Amino acid sequence: MSTRKRIGCALSLAVAVLMAIASLRGQQIGLIPNGVFFLNPTGASETYSTIGGGIDLTGPFFQTLGTNGRSCATCHQPSDGMSIAAANVEQRFLRTQGLDPIFRTNDGSNCNHSIDVSTLAGRSAAYSLLRTRGLIRIAIVVPPNSDYRVMSVNNPYGCNESDTISMYRRPLPATNLRFLSAVMFDGRESSPLTGTKKITYDALDPLGNLLSDLAHQSLDATKGHAEGDGSRPTADEQKQIVNFEVALSTAQIIDNYAGRLDGRGATGGPVPLTTQPFSSASIPAWTPLPPASNRRVG
Repeated sequence: MSTRKRIGCALSLAVAVLMAIASLRGQQIGLIPNGVFFLNPTGASETYSTIGGGIDLTGPFFQTLGTNGRSCATCHQPSDGMSIAAANVEQRFLRTQGLDPIFRTNDGSNCNHSIDVSTLAGRSAAYSLLRTRGLIRIAIVVPPNSDYRVMSVNNPYGCNESDTISMYRRPLPATNLRFLSAVMFDGRESSPLTGTKKITYDALDPLGNLLSDLAHQSLDATKGHAEGDGSRPTADEQKQIVNFEVALSTAQIIDNYAGRLDGRGATGGPVPLTTQPFSSASIPAWTPLPPASNRRVG
C-alpha cells in the first residue's frame, strides 16, 4: 500500500472515531483511548496518557468547579493539543450562538467595559479576538512596589487602565508539562510573587516544585477563568488535576506527506516523549542580548 493510501486509511479511521465521539455528545463518555488521532491542517496529532489507557474525561479537569460553567477543558481541548484552535472556537460560537462557556466577559471578551453581549451581533464583536485568534484576555494588576510606572495605555478595545494591564494570549497546552522550566508565560506560577517556587532539579524528587506549582495554578485558574470562590479545586482535586496533566504527552503522529512519524524506525509521536530525559538543570541560563548597536547581523 502506498504512503498516501496508508495516510488516507489512517485519517479515515481517525474521522470515524471522532464522529463516533461527536455522536455521543450529551451522553457520558468516560475515556478517549490512547491511539485516537486528532486531525489538523498538516496531518494528525495524538495525545497519549501514561495512566488509565487514555484521556480520562471523568476527573476534575473536566468538571465545572467555578460559577460560570467553565472547566479546565473549556480552554484545554483534547482535539486541539490540550489548548484551543481559533477555527474550532469559531465553530463553537456558531454552534451555540456565542453561548458556549468559553464565551464569558471576565476574560473571553476583548474588553469587559461597556460591551453588550445580549445579542448575537454584540457577542460576535465582543469575542472577536477569541473567535479569530484564540486569544484570552489576561488582566494583571501592576504591583504596588514595582520599579516601573505605566504612564498610559492605548487599547483599541477599551481596557485603558494604567494600574491593570490587559494582555491577550492563547491558553498554554496542558500537556508535555514535564518539560516546563516555569509555569505560565511569565513564570508567575513559579515565583514567590504567587507563593510558588522556582522549578529546580532534585534528583530525588525531579518533579517536586513543578507539581506544587501546577497545583497552585489549577486553583488560581479556577478562581480567575471559572470565577470560582477558592473552595475548589480541593487539595485532592488539585492532585487529581496535576496527575492527569503530567501524564499527558502530545505530538504530531501523521504528516500529510511523510506518513506515520513513528514508522520505519522513526521516533515521532507522543510515546517517545514519555521516557525522554529532561531536567530544568539542563536549560542554559538566560543572558540578555547586547545593545542593538553592538549586535552583528548575518
